[in-house]
Amino acid sequence: MWPITFLHAESGAPGVGYLESVDNSLRLLLLVAAKARVGVSEAAIELGVAPSTAHRLLATLRYRGFVVQGRDRTYQAGPAMEEIVSRRITRANLAAIASPHLEALRDQIDESVHFSVLVGRHVRIIASAESTQLLRVGTREGAMLPAHLASGGRCLLAELDTAALDEIYPPPGLAAASLTEAGMRTLRRDLARVRKQGYAVNRNLTERGVTAVGVLARDVDGPIGALSVSIPSVRFVAANVPDLAVALKRTAEAIAANVRA
Repeated sequence: MWPITFLHAESGAPGVGYLESVDNSLRLLLLVAAKARVGVSEAAIELGVAPSTAHRLLATLRYRGFVVQGRDRTYQAGPAMEEIVSRRITRANLAAIASPHLEALRDQIDESVHFSVLVGRHVRIIASAESTQLLRVGTREGAMLPAHLASGGRCLLAELDTAALDEIYPPPGLAAASLTEAGMRTLRRDLARVRKQGYAVNRNLTERGVTAVGVLARDVDGPIGALSVSIPSVRFVAANVPDLAVALKRTAEAIAANVRA
């Protein structure tokens, strides 16, 4: 888990402007960050509230992505928590590291390229280098795309084990984020194919008229993001995919080497 120490509230009466519901939410966040899993009963005891209140607080945190619920009904830190917790490298630094490599790759293949990171069930594009061709895919920096559709997202999802994937895409009926059973079967087949071939292809899935090829970027600690090239579908040639994947992988390795430096 992340390096957060769970702290109890200071003793004494709260000051002016104190909101007990906000205080309970913040204490609950610290509890979830400090423990692998937290149940409703444990949260209620820790906060000194009724189980129904603890459940509502956890449900609100889950709605905002700060916690996710496992099949055993306990809760653990969710993707939104990652947005506010310090990690070994910040996204701003990662974008700065990736940008010159993206520009070099863009100059090599003259197509728009992007670097993305996984945020829950989406990927966020944190850096882009736009092609100079008249017909081109524009910069997508800052965009959020469904991970199960985006080429980079599929590469990142393919690295997750079954339990982690189930937390992002819970069984049908448990959350609005659920995929249908057929959708999950298709996704698992697609991710197995990505793991085998080492790249993913997105044909008009996230944007009509755009085809993308993505690969994983990893360092010694694991995945750091995904690198993808976006091409107008009218110019896309399937036979070029292996060569594009090789160029993407070389750039991904160069980015990872700079991260380690």
